[in-house]
Amino acid sequence: MTRPVFQSALAPTMRGFIELRHSLGYRDHSLIPLLAHFDRYAVAAGHRDPWLSRDLVDGWVASTEGLKPRSRIARLNVMRGLGRYLAQTAPQTYVPVTAGLRGTSTFRPHIYTSSEIQALLQEASRLTPGGALRPQTYVTLLGLLSCTGLRVSEALALRLSDVNLDEAILLIRDSKFYKTRFVPLAVDVTQALAAYATARRRFRHRTDPDAPFFINEWRRPCSYPVVIATFLGIARRAGIRGAPGQRGPRLHDLRHSFAVHRLLAWYRDGGDVQARLPLMATYLGHVCLVSTQVYLDITAELLQEAAHRFHAPGLPAVVGGQP
Repeated sequence: MTRPVFQSALAPTMRGFIELRHSLGYRDHSLIPLLAHFDRYAVAAGHRDPWLSRDLVDGWVASTEGLKPRSRIARLNVMRGLGRYLAQTAPQTYVPVTAGLRGTSTFRPHIYTSSEIQALLQEASRLTPGGALRPQTYVTLLGLLSCTGLRVSEALALRLSDVNLDEAILLIRDSKFYKTRFVPLAVDVTQALAAYATARRRFRHRTDPDAPFFINEWRRPCSYPVVIATFLGIARRAGIRGAPGQRGPRLHDLRHSFAVHRLLAWYRDGGDVQARLPLMATYLGHVCLVSTQVYLDITAELLQEAAHRFHAPGLPAVVGGQP
């Protein structure tokens, strides 16, 4: 990518910000044009300080007449990222707040309960044709996603050589942000994958190292669109999603559920959750802690709701940890 040319007093900061993001694997195709536009505005405004001021940020966001809300938020998000980066060395810098603005996302993932996951696995086991590999494929895939927090694309990209059952380790190759990592497996997960590998051989599927681990009935790799469509049918029959066209829990929410349930377990065992976050970030393949820290807010909400229910009137008293 061509090195951007900035001329304002913030030029060194913007170049450093971009280089950091590229080193983390981001491909900022829209970020650089926005920063270039901001740089020209800063030069025209005569800004000379090596940090962001509120007047400068607000002035740039308002400088284009008729700017749509989505574009306005995009500019604020760029300034927020740049401000957070700059605030490490210039604490007086202005960091805009985007939460609560019209058009910003308020999305919260669905956190599956254990009973919901069991319902999904039960419905997957009933897929047709009965006696074929397809039901076991989806039971194993859903179980793997719920127990490891893998991205769906990562699971579907697995090759036989990536599934080391002897060492109980998965090799995730060139995943999001072009990172490769190892994912250790629990004993029961390893046993489930071993059972599926045996079933693949029984149905005479390819066993060369480059063969796809999850295979469809046409002896091809399971495709993302078909897996998503199949999951939606499973979730509806399990009573977890509504009719077609209605929003509801997604397959990707199994990843969010894994992270939140792991955080809940860490809270309950009394460990230092903050100190353990880098472990989760590495396990999930996040490029930085910011992505992992999102789960702290979701976990806090669940803990607060649990505390509310625990103290609600009319509930039976708890003695010795049992109701």
